[in-house]
Amino acid sequence: MKSPSDFFMFTPTYAFEKPIFGAQAAFGATILYGKNATSVSATLTGPGGNSLSGSRSDEVVGFGDLYPTASLKWNKDANNFMLYATTGIPVGAYQLNRLSALGLGHWAVDGGIGYTYLNEKAGIEGSVVFGLTYNFINPYTQYQSGTDAHLDWALSPILTDKFHIGAVGYVYNQVTGDSGAGARLGDFKSRVAGIGPQIGFFIPFFDRESYLNLRAYSELDARNRLEGWNAFITFSIEPPGEKVPAVANLR
Repeated sequence: MKSPSDFFMFTPTYAFEKPIFGAQAAFGATILYGKNATSVSATLTGPGGNSLSGSRSDEVVGFGDLYPTASLKWNKDANNFMLYATTGIPVGAYQLNRLSALGLGHWAVDGGIGYTYLNEKAGIEGSVVFGLTYNFINPYTQYQSGTDAHLDWALSPILTDKFHIGAVGYVYNQVTGDSGAGARLGDFKSRVAGIGPQIGFFIPFFDRESYLNLRAYSELDARNRLEGWNAFITFSIEPPGEKVPAVANLR
């Protein structure tokens, strides 16, 4: 089975001027538009040795689910902390009998914590974000995916005040099994990990500072999940006078 996808994600974000609980508060929403092309082929062999082969493919172009996100960020010297919460609103392209989709077909909520150590004098920046995702039941299939845990990390030597290069990675692991009337294959727990390079630039953008990040992941140790590679190009415009650490730019 193959399912290559290309997405454009736009995330307008409002950062509140006044601190909340001593933290910088922000609220945004990710809007997704892209293409997903899925193909599957299979060969069945009967008791007499006769075989039957077949294939099917499908493609969809359109909008994906909507992901509003709220975050709180604290800073103390080289230490930066973050709390976040997001939800997946199932408005993306999804049909029960299609192979390709740009939406999950069900609601989901996700929350977690993040930490960045940013020491420009020592020339090092490291980030880690941990979160849990709870999936609600899909009303079309009566299938409920289990809760998953995900960990994203990044480590970057700072070569100059405008440029850094390093490594990124993630681990995804389903901690509870799938359920519901549609879960005919049992708990079907899945997992996958990814690792790869990243490069980042701080670039002037009119009277503000912007950040361009390029990163790629090669996946491994997949179980009950597609395995391949993926790449991201992220461009963010930051509030005036503030340099946002890379903890905000992880997956």
